[in-house]
Amino acid sequence: MMKPWFYDEFVCTAAKCSDNCCIGWEIDIDEKAMRRFRSVPGEFGERLRGAIHGGGQPTFALAAGDRCALLREDGLCELILHCGEDCLCDICALHPRFFNDFGEVHEAGLGLCCEEVCRLMFSRSGPLKFLPDEGDAAAIAGESGEIAELRRARDILTGILQDRSLPVAERLSKCAEYGWSVQQWLEAGDESGLPELPAEWQDITSPEDISRLIDTLSDMESINDEWTELLRRLDVNQQRLTKALPEYLSRTGEEWRYEHIAVYFLYRHFTDCLVDGAVYARTMLAVCSTLAVMLMDCLVWLDKGDITEWDRILNLKLYSKQVEYSQENIDLFLEEYN
Repeated sequence: MMKPWFYDEFVCTAAKCSDNCCIGWEIDIDEKAMRRFRSVPGEFGERLRGAIHGGGQPTFALAAGDRCALLREDGLCELILHCGEDCLCDICALHPRFFNDFGEVHEAGLGLCCEEVCRLMFSRSGPLKFLPDEGDAAAIAGESGEIAELRRARDILTGILQDRSLPVAERLSKCAEYGWSVQQWLEAGDESGLPELPAEWQDITSPEDISRLIDTLSDMESINDEWTELLRRLDVNQQRLTKALPEYLSRTGEEWRYEHIAVYFLYRHFTDCLVDGAVYARTMLAVCSTLAVMLMDCLVWLDKGDITEWDRILNLKLYSKQVEYSQENIDLFLEEYN
């Protein structure tokens, strides 16, 4: 299984976390878990089933304050207390872990909706590394055809993002340009190999591109009032942010953070192009998501004259919750840049 270098270092901080994974989420329940829940006996079994919304996709109901109906006031889960951790549905048991398949290689990661994951990713400034095991290395060596080329395309895109001889805004722009070239190559069925790296590229931090990004985000379903207010402020400050962004990036001197964010978004979301062929849209999901977080951070910097590590973590966590953890919002993003 391939995984980011910090995967095995992750441990939930539990009560030390400023957030709670059982608040503010509509948690989908998988079929195996539903079968277990139907067999739970007694009064608690009745309450458990009463806390589930039926329909096409069963979910846990949310009580006051958007809290899971099974979350006690002391922060403990009634399901675990009555039935043990083995009874949990997949999402509750595995969160914030995610898993993707790239050909024969099983890839794992940790969602950036978790502040501890963000902290771990930001704990090293060197290029972000993903570690394959021996079986992965053999599977990758044996790949051929489109899968092999698309893996190589992701490696090239990652290399562009990690090329520190260029400012990060140029890397994002170059990455977007190359993603477009790979999309054209894929649709043309060109068997001569992947396109060359672009010699020039369009600036994705232009006023027009920033306006398009904010408009796209504005069309999405909002996760909470905090996001709605932040998006409003990004909208009304568009011109100010566009003008301030180069100075913000040069003065804070931590472009590697946005490099990490872009590389990680690419790692998580590019694999699905094996199914839908949306190479450019998924590349733009990584590029524009990074730009969005960059704008969020720049707004903090303008407001406060400074930005802390905690500010960055909160912004990245909020963005990941808003976009990555809503399939409807992901689909809207992909449709815009398809």
